[in-house]
Amino acid sequence: MLVGLLHDCDLDKRDLSGIGIGIPGLVDSAKGRIIHTVNMNLSGAELRKPLEKTYKVKVTLGNDVNLGILGEQWLGAARKARNVAGLFIGTGIGGGVIVNNGLLTGAHGAASELGHMIIQADGPKCSCGNSGCLEALASRWAMERDIRQAITKGRKTIVTKLLERKSDTIKSKILRKALQKDDPLVTEILTAAARWLGIACISLRHIYDPEIIVLGGGVIEACGDFMLPIIRKTAQRDRLFEGVDDCGICSSQLGDDAVILGGVALAKGVRSQSRLNSK
Repeated sequence: MLVGLLHDCDLDKRDLSGIGIGIPGLVDSAKGRIIHTVNMNLSGAELRKPLEKTYKVKVTLGNDVNLGILGEQWLGAARKARNVAGLFIGTGIGGGVIVNNGLLTGAHGAASELGHMIIQADGPKCSCGNSGCLEALASRWAMERDIRQAITKGRKTIVTKLLERKSDTIKSKILRKALQKDDPLVTEILTAAARWLGIACISLRHIYDPEIIVLGGGVIEACGDFMLPIIRKTAQRDRLFEGVDDCGICSSQLGDDAVILGGVALAKGVRSQSRLNSK
């Protein structure tokens, strides 16, 4: 894949100064090893050594959403901020945290799995096996679950007309179109999801005290105009931090480029790869 990319850009190995890789899973950045991936067969793979041997440059890797937040800090919505938290809401929910300019990765590379914070005790089952995770309440797959359950119970929604086939995935663009048509069911479900995300932002502030919380991912790109005001209003109900400077909650500026640019930042050493996973 990298060879093809170089070819498409009319480059060769000699033009490389470094390689940064974002992995959708748990990553030991210090050892250059993938710990666990749910959606692809890469668990246990070591990428750094073989790639460095082949391309003769430094190779760095990290969790994809961690790199997305790093990209936003470098060139996006969180520029100049030293403490940043981020949630990327797509099919699932990924998270990333920067503390004093260092990515928070933890003892085993597994920190900042913010989508799997348990928000509702005894809540719906999550893909990770736990119950009540933020992802099980506010991700796109959770929204689709709730929409389909409501349809099964007889609720009417324009979503059934927007899908070419009943079995098609209810993608973020379908949710956006339904909101534009003031569909009552989709409005209800996305309002609930936005409130859960606002509650999550309160917890992120209590735990990390970030200067800014960045929200990205396909759901926010498609439906952020509707969801962000609800998220902010919910987060502003926090009583613990009354009198403390406001924590901004904003949407990603880099979109799909955030992870790519975060990988570049990591490879360039723009920010410390990790202050807490450096053994």
